[in-house]
Amino acid sequence: MLRHIKLFFLILSIIVTIFSIIASVFIIRTIGDIPVFRINSIKEVSLLSNSDVLIDSDTQINREDLKDYWQLTESALSFEEFLQINKDSISVIKNKILVSNQVQLPKIAKNECEYTYCYQRRLPFGQMPSVFWKGLIGIEDSRFLEHFGIDIKSIFRAIVTDIKEMRLAQGGSTLTQQLVKNLYYTNEKSFSRKIKEVIVAIYIETKFSKEDIISSYFNEVFWGSFNGIRIKGLYSASMIYFGKKPNEIEPYEASILISLLKGPYFYAPIKYTDRLKQRANVVFKKLISEGLFSSNVDNVWSEQEWSAWISELKERTLNNRLSPLAYISSQSDESKGLNFYEQFILVKSSFSVLEEISKRYPNEDLGMKIVMGNLKNKNLFTYYSKWERDKLKATSIERHSVGSTLKPLFYTLLSYFGVGWNDEVETGPVTLKLASGDWTPRESHVVSEEMTSVGKALQESLNRPLIRLAEENDFQKLEESSLAYLPTLKTPLAQYPGQLLGAIELSTFELFEVYKSLFNKECELVKSGVKSWDDTVLHVLSDPTKTTIRKLITANLSKLNFFGKTGTSNNGYDNWFVFYDGWNLGVIWTGVDSDRSGKGLKLYGGTTSFRVFQEFLLSRGRRLGELGCEKSEL
Repeated sequence: MLRHIKLFFLILSIIVTIFSIIASVFIIRTIGDIPVFRINSIKEVSLLSNSDVLIDSDTQINREDLKDYWQLTESALSFEEFLQINKDSISVIKNKILVSNQVQLPKIAKNECEYTYCYQRRLPFGQMPSVFWKGLIGIEDSRFLEHFGIDIKSIFRAIVTDIKEMRLAQGGSTLTQQLVKNLYYTNEKSFSRKIKEVIVAIYIETKFSKEDIISSYFNEVFWGSFNGIRIKGLYSASMIYFGKKPNEIEPYEASILISLLKGPYFYAPIKYTDRLKQRANVVFKKLISEGLFSSNVDNVWSEQEWSAWISELKERTLNNRLSPLAYISSQSDESKGLNFYEQFILVKSSFSVLEEISKRYPNEDLGMKIVMGNLKNKNLFTYYSKWERDKLKATSIERHSVGSTLKPLFYTLLSYFGVGWNDEVETGPVTLKLASGDWTPRESHVVSEEMTSVGKALQESLNRPLIRLAEENDFQKLEESSLAYLPTLKTPLAQYPGQLLGAIELSTFELFEVYKSLFNKECELVKSGVKSWDDTVLHVLSDPTKTTIRKLITANLSKLNFFGKTGTSNNGYDNWFVFYDGWNLGVIWTGVDSDRSGKGLKLYGGTTSFRVFQEFLLSRGRRLGELGCEKSEL
């Protein structure tokens, strides 16, 4: 009998040892699999750039643009406080801000979310209003400051409920466990995931302070999504739901944000307003009873206040004001010559135009590509509206038919052969005898004059005068000159003259490089005295009231001088605008770069890409001044 008892305890001991070894290995592997470093003590806000942004004097910007942009800055000031401090330099007239003296904007905080279409900005614990973490503890985990990562009472209560319902109905999770789930695991309900969650939660409590844990929670928690932008963390939720920084959030607004944490989709503000309203009222009253809000604070929102907030959210959805903010704050660095505010306005303009034309063509895969830079350096701002795709490939490799955008190049090359901008040229039909048969180019609009100047032919983007001039001045000569700018030109040019009118495909970057080379040469000829400024193609296309955009330009922009050339090809699938304002050269493409239906679109370079440029130029907060070659040296 004694021998059997000893044998039993020996076997039991072996089983316990084996179980302990297995459990130890499981615990070690579970802890080893998680990147613990993601829970850290944040000392300061992560900045995107060390450069301040300057808004020039004597400029006008949109109030809503600056208000949205303000949310990206490192400043703890509210937008209204900023306006008050700078009241001697800026004045607000309705929805416009007039800048009389140069204004400096604070540095930009970095978007730290690793996902596309997402916004996250981590804050140090000291910058988190106590109402949030005290309120969350009071609502979600009242024993947070006492437990060691798991709450035994809550776990036993959850186990009883789970056994009764024969499923994982309750989690009994502490804030530490919720943080672990947000950082390392999915929402999958399984016993193995729950055990791992408990192990990691206990481990984290031994390695980090309560302040670090609650700070990480508020920086990492998922707060739903809005207008396609994922919301991560307290700062993101405050900015996106209320257009405020966390320290500006009012007590009842804090109750709404805390309520949303329970289920961001279940309590989605626009779709399930009544659900959210009921929960927010409960949370607000409990926070008052817990002494976290003074009993003297304003009571729950009225129906009018709720309606006003929901209306504001809908308006921000319609105007897509969030995507440009998320995109710009995700950029790695500032491009020289284009500050972050300018980038924000440019991207915002692109979203606005795409949003509008997408309503007209909901089944088309519309996109926009932009390349901008100075003539003298290699620093470029590149943009592609489809964030999830490879931007470098889209702007540098993928090619589109350029339409009329290359006409300024060919007219300029002809000017090097002695053709003058004031020379007269016939506008009537011209027919070339090609190996493939007779070819007669058409015009996109009716031309009433029998003769026109070369300069006017370019300004109005005429086809026949260009073909006639190429024939009269030797296609072979023009071909040789063109190859220096267009290595992909199909030769002999005399047999493929349609290339002069846009039957060439280039990427956005390649077209940018063509114009960069052309404008640098024009400016060199001016500086060397070979050409006068009035003889350059930059001057010929500098008056927007005489070019193809004359009917589209606003009154304010019509008074300014800048080089601009539109282009439309492939029945509206490729729409271009090339510009130079003295500071920057830019190429904007709008169109469909995949799955084209072949039916065509009623879109044009002037109604798409040019509109982006126009809004950018008028709202970027920078003086334009006189167009010339001198600015390109700065």
